[in-house]
Amino acid sequence: MATIRELEQALINADAAGDVAAARDLAAAITSFRATTAGQIPGEQVVPAVSQPMEPTLAERAVGAGEAALTLGTGAVGGTLGMVGGTLKGLAEQILSGQFGTPQAANLVEQSAAKGAQALTYAPRTQAGREQVQAVGKALSFLPPVVPVVGAPGAVVGGARLAAPAVAEAARKAAPQVQAAVQKVAAPVKKAAAAAVEIVRPTRPEEAVRVGARESVGAAATPIEMQRRAVAETMPVPFEKGAALTKGQASRDFAQLQFEKESAKLAETGQPLRERVENQTAVFLQNFDAMIDRAGPINVDPRDIGKVVDRALVNKAEVKRKQIQKSYEAARQAGELAQPVEMTPLAAMLDDLTKYEKLSPNIGAVRKEAERLGAVATDETGALVPKQITLNDSETLRQFVNVATDWTDRREALFGRRITSAIDAATQDSGGDLYKKARKTRAQFSDEFENVGLTAKLLGTKGKTNERAIAFEDVFDKIVLVSPVEEMNKVRKTLITAGPDGKQAWSDLKAKGVDYIKDAAFSKSQQDAAGNPLLSPDKLNRVVKSLDREGKLESLYGKKQAQVLRDLAELSTVIYTAPPGAINTSNTASALQVALDSVATFGATGLPVPAVTALREVARFSKNRKLKARINEALKEPK
Repeated sequence: MATIRELEQALINADAAGDVAAARDLAAAITSFRATTAGQIPGEQVVPAVSQPMEPTLAERAVGAGEAALTLGTGAVGGTLGMVGGTLKGLAEQILSGQFGTPQAANLVEQSAAKGAQALTYAPRTQAGREQVQAVGKALSFLPPVVPVVGAPGAVVGGARLAAPAVAEAARKAAPQVQAAVQKVAAPVKKAAAAAVEIVRPTRPEEAVRVGARESVGAAATPIEMQRRAVAETMPVPFEKGAALTKGQASRDFAQLQFEKESAKLAETGQPLRERVENQTAVFLQNFDAMIDRAGPINVDPRDIGKVVDRALVNKAEVKRKQIQKSYEAARQAGELAQPVEMTPLAAMLDDLTKYEKLSPNIGAVRKEAERLGAVATDETGALVPKQITLNDSETLRQFVNVATDWTDRREALFGRRITSAIDAATQDSGGDLYKKARKTRAQFSDEFENVGLTAKLLGTKGKTNERAIAFEDVFDKIVLVSPVEEMNKVRKTLITAGPDGKQAWSDLKAKGVDYIKDAAFSKSQQDAAGNPLLSPDKLNRVVKSLDREGKLESLYGKKQAQVLRDLAELSTVIYTAPPGAINTSNTASALQVALDSVATFGATGLPVPAVTALREVARFSKNRKLKARINEALKEPK
């Protein structure tokens, strides 16, 4: 019977000869040899067991499965890394000692590689564990050469021993170049490192210096990180505790965000990160609802809002009309409306507008009424000449202009304003104080309800019909979204001075504005695991910036509440986005877990049951405490 050393030598010879099949068979034999001779002196022949072991209990099998999982995980990852690290450590030691290239140095490098591999490979301590590792080793020996073979700890160390001489031989040949390179590069690297430290220190004195993936204890947050957290915590519904910003969200650090976004994809380990974002989405919704409630709305349906706006405008217009009638009646009773006035400005205006009579029907109608009242006349040449009429008749003519003009039609409204301006110019310096007061009241009404196209449309009808110029359900859109900010502000002034109904109407419009922003930002068809609609930072920022750019954000909500909306838009970018490249859209973060789950399915096609159990244990073991600790650190609120 062959010894283990003879098999190892045969494997070396087969590998040197390029005989892949023989090398694979010898490797499998060595793996089986090692698994069945654990604890024996290397090189001794295998002695068959004399007694049959007792059937392991259920508890022993469970312990064995766990040990097999540790052996597989540490052998596949730690053993390989340990071998590489041990080899490099041995090479470095021999180069620095000056003995590199000698047979003694090669032996020391081989020993260092073997120690490194074994140091990072777990060795089963129970019989059940060794049996399950043996079963896995045998099963995996049949896998194709492209699949890494995971055997018993002895096999890993044996592989390290076999590989180490080859690594050492290659390194020996390169020793002179390595030594020269080390001497040449060492001094500049040391100098550059020292310079880098000096540059980093004054640049970020508030942060601890990072070394690899570790961070010193007590690293202070940057000002921008503290500012983002402060903004988040001062929202109407604060982002705190279970909805607080994560470390990556607050700092916007590329590496930290990359870790958080990728870790969130892991099935169980990433659950706390996913729950944090779900909580933050819920807080976003609560903030919008809080702003809607703060406006104090009563009506939320667009049609109901349109009705309350219309009622407030109509009521105020009626109050103003009654005030005008009283003022003119007082001037009439005092005899001030009997004073004659010459309508020269009116005649000139109507004569100039004659060429537009076919475009705007109110021009011809006003001209006929002016001739009937005697304000103008046509001479022998067909031109209009001014006549004298009383102030009372001039007011009658003015009222006719308002009735004959469709103020919702832009062309008719333009010509109607020109005609009324000509009448006002003719009567400007006439009458007494009561008449002047009445005229002032009438001018205020005109500025508020007639010269503002939006208000006129809100109160007006289409042509000579009873159909509203603006439907009730379109009132919010016309006032807040479509009209220029100047006209919106005039409507706002009219409403908030129209008594309780007007103030309530404006509150309803403000609340609907927040609801419009909310609807634009949140998806109506997509939800997260908690049932919250998904928020789009791009859409939220777009709608907020659009209203802000036109000046409507502050006109609607004032400076303080407008800033809250800006901050919410900014926070959505902080929470839901990451710098380019930080998120791996191919989902390779969970590749190891998926691969292990896939390998486990081979149990249905011949992989021994203990191997399936072990691989599942490896998958669970990969979600280690260090990853969970780092996730907890990312979720922790700073003191």
